[in-house]
Amino acid sequence: MSEPQSISPIRAALVSVGGSPAPLLITLRQHRPAHVWYFCSAGSREVADQIHAQLDWHPDRDLIEVERFEELGPCYRALRQVIPEWLKKWKVLPADVLVDYTGGTKTMSAALVLAATELFDQFSYVGGEQREKGGLGVAVDGKERVFYQGNPWSDLAIREVERARDLWAGCQFEGAARVLREVAPRVPHRLRFEAVADLADAMAARHRLDFKEGVKKLGSVKKSLPALFDGHNDHGLIAFTSECLQVCDACTGRTASETFLRELLDNTLRTAGQGRFEDAAARLYRAMEMQGQLWLTAATDGLFVNGRCPSGNTVRIPDRLKALAFCQPDAEGRIDLSLEQSFRALHAVGYERVATVVPDLDRVDAQGKSVSRWRQATEKRNTSILAHGVQPIGVEGFAQMKQLAVEFLGFCLDQPTNPVPPLDPRWLD
Repeated sequence: MSEPQSISPIRAALVSVGGSPAPLLITLRQHRPAHVWYFCSAGSREVADQIHAQLDWHPDRDLIEVERFEELGPCYRALRQVIPEWLKKWKVLPADVLVDYTGGTKTMSAALVLAATELFDQFSYVGGEQREKGGLGVAVDGKERVFYQGNPWSDLAIREVERARDLWAGCQFEGAARVLREVAPRVPHRLRFEAVADLADAMAARHRLDFKEGVKKLGSVKKSLPALFDGHNDHGLIAFTSECLQVCDACTGRTASETFLRELLDNTLRTAGQGRFEDAAARLYRAMEMQGQLWLTAATDGLFVNGRCPSGNTVRIPDRLKALAFCQPDAEGRIDLSLEQSFRALHAVGYERVATVVPDLDRVDAQGKSVSRWRQATEKRNTSILAHGVQPIGVEGFAQMKQLAVEFLGFCLDQPTNPVPPLDPRWLD
């Protein structure tokens, strides 16, 4: 029979009781717990009394008796109610409890395991090296064998991995990291769990546009991953980490870039997917502005950067820009353009990719009132809560901005260009 030292020391035993006391007496005598909790039916209550009477020490006792012992639901509900009460009453930690599911009906054993896996990590079952009825009956007395095993939910961290996966899918990367880091000490592949937790932290930094922090964390993760898999299939984890690092690194510069713009658009889509339309609209508005700034940089051979022309460059801007009132240098000799002004400047120098923007900006009805679709969309953002007003932009307002950006600027907003893949449980196996 298995040695009791194969599991941690216990203070309490939770046992299901069937027709024979012998198997449970073996488990209890091996461990001599200070508390014994019996799960029995009306028919096996007497067996529980017999077991307790044969113990040569004096453990505290508690008991739950179920009437509908052949029904899984009532058995499970009864156990879920009483187990926390026993833990509190006897001041016993879940880690100090052994659950033996040998006795009772099959339904009782199933209910006990279902309820116990939510709290406990130590389980036992008394089988037999020899059984009656040609090996199909109960274990022959004196030939029993105790099988000790852990909680598969804990060993594999199934619930935690599923929870982390769901949090990751919702771009709640900090939450996913916290779940993985908390469970890491209890699983065989602790270092993998910790590495993916670090990756989730890096993704959180990327999602909040803190690219320098993302680079720092991603560099550390990328360095650790090859040794953790040691030639085994990493299911795309290393490649994704490298790609993510490249994106974040490209976004750490002091000036906008096409990669930065694309990441901002991808971030917009992720944020909208979370239902955070105010935040998504702010990102999309900045992306529209950034696109105009990038085009203006190209159209002026770098005289304008991030929508600004420093004092040393103002004398060299094209004459068509010098003629514009909003392109006059300020008191410090600089030119600083707003979103609309950037596109008007591009239109003034004949930049073809904005050919439809300025005509739309200047559209008015017969009464001279603006009917610009561009302004209708951007005005909703400008009067939103995170801009200058108190009205939420909502899903419709964001959809209007999104359609405008696709139609006027050619943005691809059907799906991310650099998508964040789902958390793959195989990364943690």
